[in-house]
Amino acid sequence: MLLKNESNTKELALKTINISKKENLVICLNGDLGSGKTTFARYFIQSYFKTQKITDIPSPTFTLLQVYEFHKKKINHYDFYRLKSQEELIELNFSESILDDVCLIEWSNKFQNILPRTRLEIEFKIISKNSRSVSLNFFGDLKKYGKKI
Repeated sequence: MLLKNESNTKELALKTINISKKENLVICLNGDLGSGKTTFARYFIQSYFKTQKITDIPSPTFTLLQVYEFHKKKINHYDFYRLKSQEELIELNFSESILDDVCLIEWSNKFQNILPRTRLEIEFKIISKNSRSVSLNFFGDLKKYGKKI
């Protein structure tokens, strides 16, 4: 799939939100620095909590985890970039947070073996300044959604 601009990135986020309304959803975001992982996450979070108008959505690169809650809905937004080992995830309650409504994980490919069986992996590749190539891989119970996006 080709994302020609940020509007296309927002559209992709909206389509994945439709899945999250039916399922607990773990979304793994991978790709080089500046490829669109955090931009996707921001659009997803803003659109998921559309009635809340969340404007400050920082990258969790330094905090490792940002948690967003509104009306009993919860999104855990992780960034594995600075983590050295998967043991560091114990302190961040990772194994429990993947059971919440939505879990977004940037740089998830660093610790592939701890990811849940059921997940959506999105790989971002830079094509040009504004366009990105994106591949979506559905695992486990999410395979049924593969042809709907």
